[in-house]
This record gives sequence, structure tokens and C-alpha cells, in this order.
Amino acid sequence: MATISAAGIGSGLDLNGLLEQIVAAERAPTENRLNLKEAKIQAELSAFGTLKSSVSSLQSSLGKLKNASTFLPNSVSISNQDVLTASASSIAEAGSYSVEVSSLAESHALASIAFTDMDDVVGTGTLTFSFGTTDYDPGTSFLAGDDTYNGFTQNSERSSQSITIDNTNNTVEGIRDAINNADIGVSASIVNDGSGYRLLLTSDQQGLDNSLQITVDEGGAPADNIDTTGLSALAFNSSATNVEQTQAASDAILSVNGLTITRESNTVTGAIHGVTLNLLDAEPGTKVKVNVSKDTGSVEKNITDFVNAYNELATSYRGLTAYNAETGESGILQGDATARNLINQIRREMGGVINSGSQYSALSSIGITTNRDGTLSLDSDTLKAAIDDDVQSVAGLFHLNGVTTDSHVSYKGSSISTQEGNYAVNISSLATQGQLSGQTITAPITIDGTNDTFSVNVDGVSSGTLTLTHNTYNDMVVLAQEIENRINASSNLQNVSAGVRVEYVNDHFEIRSLSYGSDSTVSILNTNASLGFTGSAIETAGTDVVGTIGGQPATGSGQLLTGTGAASGLSLEITGTTTGNRGSVNFTKGIAGSLDAMLSEFLASDGQFSSKTESLNSQITDINEQRTLLDKRIDALEARYKAQFAAMDVLVGQLQATGDYLEQQLASLPQITSGKN
Repeated sequence: MATISAAGIGSGLDLNGLLEQIVAAERAPTENRLNLKEAKIQAELSAFGTLKSSVSSLQSSLGKLKNASTFLPNSVSISNQDVLTASASSIAEAGSYSVEVSSLAESHALASIAFTDMDDVVGTGTLTFSFGTTDYDPGTSFLAGDDTYNGFTQNSERSSQSITIDNTNNTVEGIRDAINNADIGVSASIVNDGSGYRLLLTSDQQGLDNSLQITVDEGGAPADNIDTTGLSALAFNSSATNVEQTQAASDAILSVNGLTITRESNTVTGAIHGVTLNLLDAEPGTKVKVNVSKDTGSVEKNITDFVNAYNELATSYRGLTAYNAETGESGILQGDATARNLINQIRREMGGVINSGSQYSALSSIGITTNRDGTLSLDSDTLKAAIDDDVQSVAGLFHLNGVTTDSHVSYKGSSISTQEGNYAVNISSLATQGQLSGQTITAPITIDGTNDTFSVNVDGVSSGTLTLTHNTYNDMVVLAQEIENRINASSNLQNVSAGVRVEYVNDHFEIRSLSYGSDSTVSILNTNASLGFTGSAIETAGTDVVGTIGGQPATGSGQLLTGTGAASGLSLEITGTTTGNRGSVNFTKGIAGSLDAMLSEFLASDGQFSSKTESLNSQITDINEQRTLLDKRIDALEARYKAQFAAMDVLVGQLQATGDYLEQQLASLPQITSGKN
């Protein structure tokens, strides 16, 4: 028979209540200790979050101070914004200019014959677009046949581009999409002018030197590439003008203070030092006033924002680390090494002197001083006077910069390891380009089905098989351009931004990689004896620049020279044609640059903030593990006490039952009486 028991029934005591009190008394000391410890750690985490937020705000305020381009803005006012607009960079000089726009730059535009439908088949083959200056008189109409194509001069800065048209894209619509998808500097659209659908081809760049020449290779005889049937209906060159010129390429013509200037684009730079003019309309005879002035107000605001951001951090730090001697209370981060290290490093960077050679070499020189409580004070009058006196020097106090004395030595960058200083630059040898020199050949050369293919390897990348346009070439310069066009049209090379220049030098072709350095190479894969590209062609690999920075050997990679030692990470681009002494570079980090680098280390994923918070979170994890162990210990203790109380309750119940029984037995015994007779 099952027994039913309840704690305290046998003894009559409140054993459950007693057990709860004993267990609570056992748990309380450890639990209170863990709770207090966790509360302190959580408070520290919150404090570091507040401190980190202030540090991030300070770093954000440095964004407009560490770069010269944003630190020294200029403002521009225009008297007639219907004619032009303008913007000024940090190098612009204050002044007033009179600008007259005589004509705008235009892009070359060509229109095909009219087609009945957009899905009409045009033809197949290869379209090659070249960019340069076209000498062309459209006459009355290209259909009338009185137009004159006098010649074309290739733009040396732009390579020809080819597009393959096959059965998948040989319609009017397909050719449009193929050209646009190729992204080669030509835009294609379809316009219905009432007579039918015409393919409109427009150069993406304006100016005389960016007009279009279109050659066609339909794979047959040369005559097939210039007739008006098939893909050759799009030809526009000295042999065939089968499309209509709807807009001639032209340069912009303007005058600045009476000086006539021409530009290929309606975005004009260099006419006014540091100012970009955006031409909107041509109004000959209309003078537009362009006034450039220094925007010192924004410079003052940027510096004021920096001071305010630092004061926010200093105030936050002071509150979190304070100690009240009267009450004995201390801030949650009082004595914390990470917080103290942070503020000490910031103060050290801000208190430094910048070796810029200027009178403005410290924050105090522009009116920023430190108060007794660690915050900064800004004397606006002193700051404004410094900016008005020499804004470039004030800028140099803040932003990282490398100033070179040689115009062909350009500062490109630095690293955290780069130390401030003036470093001499000496070049032993300049970077060169990889080159291939073919064997001797002379004009004329006829290219047909027997000798129209070859392939090259440029910078380690194969061009794939290349096919030249069939023709008899009497001018080797023209054939050199054809070879260059075919190589640069290779999709393999375009995918890695590799390219070449091809020249006919004296009696042979030379192919030169566009890149510099030891990775710059040109070699023949499939030979072509007609071009002089045989196994005997001379291949010369490019070389890296060799020199020293600050008297220490530097590392060359192409035209980029990177310093070692104190100049570690200092990168310079070396161009020009001279070796030997190339002047010097004066490198200064500036307060904003140095401070930004230091704060980045603190805020990095492996920085001191992350290490500290990871340590605190680890302690919280440890506390949770201790709570789990406490729960297990208390559960075991409670079970043991419960078993002991249950046994005691049974024993006490048994004793009480025995006592009750004895009382009953004693009560039932006959009473003994005594009496006298």
C-alpha cells in the first residue's frame, strides 16, 4: 500500500518553509556577490560604449581636416547660370574672371539608312570603331554622293574597338544592343524619323579629336567591306561613307578675360587655375562674370567641429574616471588603463609640433589651447587671423601630405609606419615597358586569307587569335594602326585592362605594352612572317623603377617606388626621363592624419576597445557559468536537506505515536486507592 507523506505532518513543524529559508540563506551570499560583480561589469561595458561613441564622433570630425581637397574649399559665384556653372577646388586662387562662350563642344553622330523594322537583318562581320579627327565635308547629302572624306587622324590616347556581329545580333535592334553592351565609347539608339528605323551612332566623348571612323570586315573581298549591302552599310571611312553625318564633332570655344581657349569637352578645366567650368549654352558677345573667393567660413566651422568633438570626449572621460574625495565615490572607469591610455595618446598627438616649415605648426598657434579640466578653448579671432594670413599653412597643420620638389615625382600614399621628414629621392633607372621588335619588312604588304592571323601575349595574357582586315597596305603607319586595333580589341586583354601601342620604326614593327615594370611583357604566340613577327623577333621585358628614398634602398613596382626604414610605406610615382637626383619629398602626417590613424587602431576589430569589451563579456560569461554551478549545488543541498527533514519527520511522528500510546495505556490502568475501615 502506497504511503502519502507531506513534510511536517509527522512532526507538526513547517518543514517546507524552514527548508526554503535554509536554501535561501545558503544561496544569498554567492548570488549577491555575482549580481554585484555583473552589475559592475555591465556598467563598465556601458561606459566603454559611451567612450567609444565619443571617440567615433571625434574621428568623424577629422574627415574634413585630414584631406587637403575638403579642408580648403572655395566658393564660386556666376552672373549667368544659363550659360555656364562652375566649381572650384582647393588650389583655386581668388579672383574675378570674364568668360564668353562662343560655341559648345559636340559629339560626332552618324545615322544609318532607314530600315522597315527594328528586327530587319543588317549583316554579319566585324565593326571597328576608331576615334580621332575626321576631315569630312558632308556636301548636300550623303545620299547625293557629293560628300568628301579627306582623311582621318587617330587619337593617340584612344585605342580602336571592335565588335563581332553574328547571327545572334545581326538585326538593327541586335546591333544597337551589341554596341551599347560593349561599352566602348559609342552609344547606339534607334530613331524613327518617318522614313523608317535608323540606327544612330554617337561618340560618347565630345570634341574634334573624338569623332568616329567605322570600318567593316565582312570576311570577304575588300570591296565587300565598303559596298552598301550587309554590314558595310554602316561603314564611314575614306573608302566608304554609307552613313549620314547628322552632327559634326566640334570643340568648345570660349574666352577667359579675352584669351581664346578651345577644349574637347564642355567641362573645361585649366582655363582658370583650380576651377571647372561647365558650359551650358553658347552666347557669343555675352560676358559672364565668374568670381572665386575663399570659403574661410567652412574652414573655421570644420576646426570648430573638431574642437567640440574633442571636448565631448574629454567631458565624457572626466565623468567616467572622476573621484570625489569628500564622498569617496569614483567613476566607473576610474583607474582603467585602457581609458587612460586612450586619452593620453590623443593628448600627445594633439600637443605635437608639425614640421611643416610654417609659423602655424601647433594648435596653440591658431588659437586652440588646453583648459585645466582637459577640454580645449578656441580663440575665434586668432583662428580667423591665421586663416586669412596663410590658409595653406593652417591646412598643413592638419592634413597628411607629401610635397615633392620634382614635377615628375608624385606623392601617392603612405602607411602608419611612415615617419615624418624630408627625404631625398635618387633614381638609378626608370621603369620601362615590355616590348617586342619584329623583323625587317617593307611596304607594300598584302593581307589576305593566307597571312591574316596572329596572336600575342601581353603582360602574361593571351590575346587569342587575331584577324587583320584584308587589304594592300602601302602605308606602314596605317598597318601599324590596324595591328594595334586588333590587339586592343581582344576581349581577353580588355578583361584585364591590358593594351599596347604599335609603331613602325625605321624598317620594323614594335609592339609596346601600355604597362610598366617587370610584369610588362609582349611576346609572339602564333607567328606571322608577313608582319615580321617570327620566332626571331626580339622580346624585351619591362623593368621596375630603381632608386632610393631618404638614402635607403626603395622597392620598385612599375613606376611606383616605395620607401623603407623611416620612409617605410611612402609611395612615389616616378615619371619623366631623367635619373640621378630627383629632388626630395617632405612628408608630414598632420594632426588630423596622425590622430585619425591612432583612433583607427583603437577602434579596429582587434583594437584596445574590442579587446576590453571582449574581456568584459568573457567575465559575464564566466559569471553565468558560476550561476549554473550555484544552481546545481543548491539543488543538491536542497535535496539532501529535504531527505533529512523527511526522515526526521517520520521519526518524530513515530515517537509522538509511541508517546500517545503510552499515555493511553497509563490512563487505562486501574487506579490504586487507599482507605480506612
